[in-house]
Amino acid sequence: MSPSISIRDIFDRCSVLRKMGRRVVDAHIGAPSHEPPIPVKQVIEKLSSDSGREYKPFTGIPELREEVARYVRRWIGINADPNRVIITSGGVHALYIVFRVFSNLHALLPKPHFPHYSMQAKLSNVDAEYYNVYSEDIVNEVLSRLRDKTKLVMINYPNNPTGYYPSSSELKQLYEELRSREIILANDIAYYHIYYEEKPVPIGDILIDTFSKTLSLPGLRVGYLYWNVENYEEAGRMVYWTTSGVSDVSQNIIMEMLKTLDNSYFEYIRSYYKPKRDLIVKLFREEGFTFPNPRGAFYIFPEHQKIDSSVKLAQNLIMENRKINVGIVPGQSFMGGEKQFRISFGKLSEEDIYILINELRTEINQS
Repeated sequence: MSPSISIRDIFDRCSVLRKMGRRVVDAHIGAPSHEPPIPVKQVIEKLSSDSGREYKPFTGIPELREEVARYVRRWIGINADPNRVIITSGGVHALYIVFRVFSNLHALLPKPHFPHYSMQAKLSNVDAEYYNVYSEDIVNEVLSRLRDKTKLVMINYPNNPTGYYPSSSELKQLYEELRSREIILANDIAYYHIYYEEKPVPIGDILIDTFSKTLSLPGLRVGYLYWNVENYEEAGRMVYWTTSGVSDVSQNIIMEMLKTLDNSYFEYIRSYYKPKRDLIVKLFREEGFTFPNPRGAFYIFPEHQKIDSSVKLAQNLIMENRKINVGIVPGQSFMGGEKQFRISFGKLSEEDIYILINELRTEINQS
């Protein structure tokens, strides 16, 4: 097996190439490019002169926790209690808190997955095993891998890195099966609003979310947990022990953004990414790539019979001797197969997509 390279390795290399004046297609970084509900500058100008100058409750500004609870009730469909909302420093911090609370216990995690899952499970000494996230029978896939000691199952749909998610009926059945066994289901819903087919069902005892994707504001680093099980006080204390709370300024900006949301904004997000998804799926299928159906998010996780190693492919695409450089992420970074790789079309234009497929075709046919 080839030694892997990480998302950040590719990111750093592409940054260097861009500074050298090279043409770079950023298909590696999982970043959005749609507009936030209102310009950040407009919100900052409305902030009070005291913003950022006082300590606030470590679990989040009370007004923001109320606003997030309203957001969860209205736009996700769960009757959220603001007392169980915990504001975090982005989605990764939220993940960290979940793993810390379940440290030294057995958990079942998705595979392939966002790299922080396995990294943080190891960091928190979580005894982790994995299930196939795009199994044709997700209920039996998960249930067959449960152990007597399993305390937590995590799902992430739409999935990063595949964009796949099962039917709502399957997920509801899975949730009922886990509840009957008194196993906690944590749901990473970072891409919940970016779907192109059936709307995903928002199941789970713990919701893990970030406003980086939904509101296209990754630089603010604000996420939240909705902890609808016991020990939410412990999860809240974890925020104090790790960060002492999220930036007051960032929280206030997010709060103002949430107040402006209406259904047209979520429709705009989906209509913004769907043509990109449709084009990239069409072109990749025409070139003989196979991949799980990307029903949501802004990822595709393809493989091709001519690829021996996606690590080698990724390295070749960012060599200085190329006229155009393309950043992709090898599948091994996500605990995927050696021939698989992730494409993020979150920041790609139509022109970028055609360049991407041309560069891949050329490289694969030369290998």
